[in-house]
Amino acid sequence: MDMGMEPEIDTGPEPGLDSGLDSGLDSGTSPRYVRCRRCHGVFEAGLPNCSRCGTAYVAPAADTAEIPDSYADVYQGTEFMAPLVTVSARPPARRSSMAPILVMGAVLVIAAAVLSGMVLAGVFGVAPPTHRPAVIIAATPTPSPSPTQPPVVAKTLVQLADPNLNVHVSIRTTLSINARVTGHSTSTIQNVEVDCANGNEAGTDQSGSISTEWRLVNGTYYVRQLPSGTWNARVGITPFIVLSPLFSLNESRQVSYLGPDEINGVSAEKLESTAWWAPDIGHVSGLDVATLTLSPQHTLLDLWVASDGTPIYASFRAWTDASDGTNLLDIRTTYTFVNRGWIAPIPSPTIK
Repeated sequence: MDMGMEPEIDTGPEPGLDSGLDSGLDSGTSPRYVRCRRCHGVFEAGLPNCSRCGTAYVAPAADTAEIPDSYADVYQGTEFMAPLVTVSARPPARRSSMAPILVMGAVLVIAAAVLSGMVLAGVFGVAPPTHRPAVIIAATPTPSPSPTQPPVVAKTLVQLADPNLNVHVSIRTTLSINARVTGHSTSTIQNVEVDCANGNEAGTDQSGSISTEWRLVNGTYYVRQLPSGTWNARVGITPFIVLSPLFSLNESRQVSYLGPDEINGVSAEKLESTAWWAPDIGHVSGLDVATLTLSPQHTLLDLWVASDGTPIYASFRAWTDASDGTNLLDIRTTYTFVNRGWIAPIPSPTIK
């Protein structure tokens, strides 16, 4: 500070000067005003001294050094410059809407398997539920053409289709159901004795402690309860008809000839059903199979006849097995034929 001069108070720019406009300080052109380096007062450019304090004006040295844009420009081409890394564009990922579904499905399957194993192992203290076994439903094989059959086959078909066949038939049916089907095993036996003459039929039916007598005369069905029930004509009820035709055999390809055999001490010719035979199980067995919990899946008929085709004995079976080979349902029916030609005409019963 100069001791010989009285300090001046900076009162701002001179009157009439706009500090922010037309000063030329920030316009990029030659400045119209300059600032004193001592008192920082502003005066017109070109004056040798400050108009306030009289200090000689010294123009600042021009800075011609180029200011680099960035550090990368400063170190461009030197050992400090990191090598350029070329990043290749990644191909777009394939979209698959099935992946989440497959993952969720796998998780659910594994969870179900683990939970089932825990239930079977008794982890929860609850006995595993009793499930019905899987049933083997054998695919019906495509039947092959039947070879030339011996004459006894054709003779048998004629006898079985004869509506006037005169014979007595003893029919015995056994029904067995495994406990795995209904929770408890059951077995029932039904016996039927039938006379067939001139297209009419008469017989008795015994199942357990119930016995009934019935007749089918000229298309009318009569039934009564034994021992002393009265006869009633039944309308709208399909009766059990033995001859319609017998065993529903009406084509030679439905049976195959197995050769000579013996049954109940009698010489006979043996026949067996083929895959072409599709019987009415209820008609052949005399049972109402529609009421059964499980339907039979397989059938087989063995038939013994005389050389002229007259039936002597027959064995019918219908059954269903589980996947482990356990028999679940078994129907066995036997037919014994006697008194061929000795049956008297069957009259209509007296209805009171």
